[in-house]
Amino acid sequence: MKLIASKCPKIIRWELTNQCNLSCPHCRHHALEKRKSDKYPEFYKTKYQFTEEAIKALIEEVAHYKPSFTLNVANEPTIGNNFKYALREIKRHNLSGTFNTNGLKLTKDLTQFLAEIGWDSVTVSVDATTPESLMKARGIPFLDQVHEAVFNLLEARGNRDFPRVGVTFVDCHCNHDEIDDFIDFWKKHVDFIRTTGFIQDLIPDVEMIGGVDDRSIVPIDRLPCKQLFTDIVIRANGDVTRCLITSESPTLSDTIVGNIFNDGGVLNVWNNSEFKALRDSHNQGNSCSIKYCDSCDYWIETQDMNLVETEDMLIRTPSPYTKFYNVKSKLKNWDKDRVHDRQGMIVECLID
Repeated sequence: MKLIASKCPKIIRWELTNQCNLSCPHCRHHALEKRKSDKYPEFYKTKYQFTEEAIKALIEEVAHYKPSFTLNVANEPTIGNNFKYALREIKRHNLSGTFNTNGLKLTKDLTQFLAEIGWDSVTVSVDATTPESLMKARGIPFLDQVHEAVFNLLEARGNRDFPRVGVTFVDCHCNHDEIDDFIDFWKKHVDFIRTTGFIQDLIPDVEMIGGVDDRSIVPIDRLPCKQLFTDIVIRANGDVTRCLITSESPTLSDTIVGNIFNDGGVLNVWNNSEFKALRDSHNQGNSCSIKYCDSCDYWIETQDMNLVETEDMLIRTPSPYTKFYNVKSKLKNWDKDRVHDRQGMIVECLID
């Protein structure tokens, strides 16, 4: 199998600010032990924010190609100075977008704003069924406050179709036994539940996902990594890292493939020679010779979407790292072709 990239990325992973208001223990970027370390990157010690001018320019550059925006890299998007402005501009151009949030800033004012502009999709990181396990997973015990954020959003939406509301669960050893109870509770309230595997620093080892004990699920024949052909990762200072995994180390110069401010914009970076060389190596079966790619399992997301339908759920599994539980009675606001909650397979990038 070979993949081909279109002129513009299908998904723009965009960091409006590089800051976060939590220090979740499992976070590859801002965990408390990382913040206290002398190895904590200078990139995070300096606050970067996209200006309104830069936001407007980026969206206008790519709007013709109708990409989907994901407003997360290593940050809490709702604390960005120009968060609302970015969302308004995305919707003004009739584009789709999503973001994941810890929910602490999902006030009634903000949830009302999201409903009024018809924002496509919001997922709230809940990750637990008890305050004790939330403390282990996210470093905070405020489960009631996180729940309130989700219900604020549902209340603000009312009878509108959007935003599509979901909750996420990062599957770690500390909370793995709670998944079934988590799904049983939230399927009564939200449109979808997303479970994701824990990814350790720079090495997305599939064996680290809760419940996976061996490598038997990894195909023998390695495939090109879909991310290189569909997703661009833009940091708050304009740097573009080769993928989401390498974005965790923003000071590693060998993971940066360009800067949208210095190198002529999103499309120039996306189509530059360095990106092309990475894609060619993957298509030629040489990804194991590339630093960071060689020890990464995330390429298994290139496999076909697995679909299972139950009495009340449409379960879509793009890879062992991610599973979407869509509540069948709440599918009217989901359009897989707009990939605003990252469930769509970009089939047009696949060639034999």
